[in-house]
Amino acid sequence: MAEDPGTIRNCYDKLRKAVGNIPMDPSGKLENLSSGKISEILPMLFLSGRTVSQNSDLLKEKNIKTVINVSDREIVNYKSKYPFVKNYRFYSMSDTANAKFDGIVEEAIRLIHETRKSGESVLIHCFLGVSRSATLVAFYLISSLGMNWREAVDYIRMKRCSANPNFGFLHQLKLFSNGRSESIRLELTNDGCRRMRESDRDVIKKYLPLAVIQL
Repeated sequence: MAEDPGTIRNCYDKLRKAVGNIPMDPSGKLENLSSGKISEILPMLFLSGRTVSQNSDLLKEKNIKTVINVSDREIVNYKSKYPFVKNYRFYSMSDTANAKFDGIVEEAIRLIHETRKSGESVLIHCFLGVSRSATLVAFYLISSLGMNWREAVDYIRMKRCSANPNFGFLHQLKLFSNGRSESIRLELTNDGCRRMRESDRDVIKKYLPLAVIQL
């Protein structure tokens, strides 16, 4: 079912007030904010809104085999509609300051990492690819690369200017980067992960040259 244009318009208006001057394209629409825009955060790691997750041609083009939907609306019969996607996860999450990632972070991070290690791509999406999905990507960067929460969020915003986790999510990322990610990080830093981590580090340092990435 198509998204209600009025609902999307209301989201745009709220985001303008929240994040200030976001670049506009010649048509007057908010650049890089549409649910149909896909952003490559790292090789084989993509961030988007809901529309992209239903674009078969784009999913196949990007070799996306794992789709993680972190939103308050599941896509009905997703597995049967997109059989080429090997792994589909729906994590019910509202975009509110008191929504918690505690129960999903470890499983999601491991799924993202294992998919990328196998040479396949992951798509993480919510409704517009602004808050919930961006936050989950930040959790992954903190765990897999040892970035702090500010570096992770700043880097994601450089790759997708509309990314804007709500303040409750930012607080959870801060707590996570201050030590709570250690048990996951240890599992992602073995010899089998080192080559991918070094490649990720080189990509990130093009955007955040002063980032301290723990190998």
